[in-house]
Amino acid sequence: MNNGEKPKTLKHFVTAVFFILLFVAGIVAGYFFFTKNFSPSRTESTKTVNREKGDFTFIRLYYPTDGRLQLYESRVPRKDSNLSIAEATVQEYLKGPSGDVSSYVPSDTRLLGIYLGSDGILYIDLSDEFRGNFQGDALAEFLLLRGLYESLLSNVYGIEGVKILIEGKEVESIGGHISLLSPLGEVVSQTMEENAEQ
Repeated sequence: MNNGEKPKTLKHFVTAVFFILLFVAGIVAGYFFFTKNFSPSRTESTKTVNREKGDFTFIRLYYPTDGRLQLYESRVPRKDSNLSIAEATVQEYLKGPSGDVSSYVPSDTRLLGIYLGSDGILYIDLSDEFRGNFQGDALAEFLLLRGLYESLLSNVYGIEGVKILIEGKEVESIGGHISLLSPLGEVVSQTMEENAEQ
């Protein structure tokens, strides 16, 4: 090998190392972006979420705003049963975030009923406004459903999943992108892309 080939080989080696480092950095950045936007962290255990203060308690709500889930806390009258906590969580979630914060939560949606099945699934019956007033794309629909699911999981103990009904009936979807035929635990644990392909 002559002296002219050594710098050329070194240049190829440095270029290869550079592209490998760039590729690894892209993977790491993608991981942090996805976990920040689609996986709200629960740093506290579920049992410490409902901090009681006098006749009130605090519940955690994950609202879909600005293309991601944002954590809010809401003070509600203290509840004695698991089902009443679930009811308060859904009612607060349906109000949307306070102030001028925009959200994908459909306006005027009412909670018609809520019950826990023998299968451990929490069934939530919502008014047709949840579907009729929804405005958004696949990401908005995914975040809306995931936010409701995460809010319930953060405040209600011992549920295996969440099933949404509209006016007492099972529906395929609220916006045409995400299937509601399965409990939300199965649906929102997948990525948005997997749901969009179904």
